[in-house]
Amino acid sequence: MRDDRRLIREYLAGSGSAFGALFDRHNPSLYAFAFRLLGQQQDAEDLCQSTWLRAIQSVGTYAARGSFRAWLHAVALSVYKNERRKRSLEVELQPDIAAADTASGTQEIVERLELAREAHRALLALEPEHREVLILHRFQGFRYREIAAMLACPVGTVKSRLHYALEALRAALQEETHVNENDEEGLRTHPAEPGRVP
Repeated sequence: MRDDRRLIREYLAGSGSAFGALFDRHNPSLYAFAFRLLGQQQDAEDLCQSTWLRAIQSVGTYAARGSFRAWLHAVALSVYKNERRKRSLEVELQPDIAAADTASGTQEIVERLELAREAHRALLALEPEHREVLILHRFQGFRYREIAAMLACPVGTVKSRLHYALEALRAALQEETHVNENDEEGLRTHPAEPGRVP
């Protein structure tokens, strides 16, 4: 299998199929990153498209000092931040569960969907700089040093942001669980009267 550096050289030499191979290899990871960052399918697809367009224009600047995947994610972050400066992106909650069979109505699937919604809601509520680091490290698997290079900041800053992200995420999920438990307790203590909708 041709490695990324070879595919880039072939693309720069005029090979369209080389770019297709790069796209097929890296777009799934890029889309997963974009979706977790933005929370909407259309916004994630738009970010991927803009990222690839930017990558095509600037791939000649990729000096092969690190992985192409890390470089591509850095391009995506740059595009995302530029767009965020121009407008405030409104995110819509969508659970990150592939092909969930909600029609089956089983309690297990309902619980899985609700857990995914809560986790996704908490993720999207994080400060952008904290959410970026958390997604890059925990979901995309990048090392601290790679993330630091992407964000042009010290490794210590990456670790600090990750710490705050995890703490905020944990607190948000605990609060959500506490609220749900209180709601359920209230329903048990004050059941709805016949003919009334609580």
